[in-house]
Amino acid sequence: MAKSCQCCGEPIASIKQALSVVGGLSAPSKMPSFGYSIPANRCPLGSKLRKVPGSICSKCYALKGRYLFKNVRDALERRFESLTDPRWVDAMVYLINTRKLRHFRWHDAGDLQGVWHLANIAKVAALTPDCRHWLPTRELRTVGEYLEEHERPKNLNIRLSAMAFDKRAPEGFARKRGLTVSGASANGSHNCPAPTQGNSCGDCRACWDVDTFSISYKQH
Repeated sequence: MAKSCQCCGEPIASIKQALSVVGGLSAPSKMPSFGYSIPANRCPLGSKLRKVPGSICSKCYALKGRYLFKNVRDALERRFESLTDPRWVDAMVYLINTRKLRHFRWHDAGDLQGVWHLANIAKVAALTPDCRHWLPTRELRTVGEYLEEHERPKNLNIRLSAMAFDKRAPEGFARKRGLTVSGASANGSHNCPAPTQGNSCGDCRACWDVDTFSISYKQH
């Protein structure tokens, strides 16, 4: 049965329609499933950090390589524009549940745009209980404001990212709020296995695991 949109009453009746509403999904090559990306130049904090030498954002992988192709840039912008569509939550839920996705990554490019954005992602997670969601973010203030009023869905792993290479993420805040953290190393010290297995997650799902508190990635 088609799901009726909670906001406008219009039913989400097909995968094609749902994809049109959300602007399509991304398919990160190393990941075991789909993701959702928006333009990295739209990151509220990241846009400022890109100007700071030594920050991870100053070496942002989502501002080079294939992300510069016009078709990719158009897709990223299309997803960004879709975020305020009143059908967005229902369309995302339809896609994840219909495709029976078990893992989903938020923002292989881009970051949270505000509390409203995180609230919508949390709604999607709550309505897709069979899927584990991983949300890396540097928008600490947004996360804090959201958690003041809401509980994190258990299947949504919010992983707070470090600001600079070989520096700690906000571990105290993360432990207090039941979140996880990640960092990136410029000197080669990391525990993400992807670089040693063809730049692929393989059978590793640590990023989605709320019991894996800290992960370090190798600089892209």
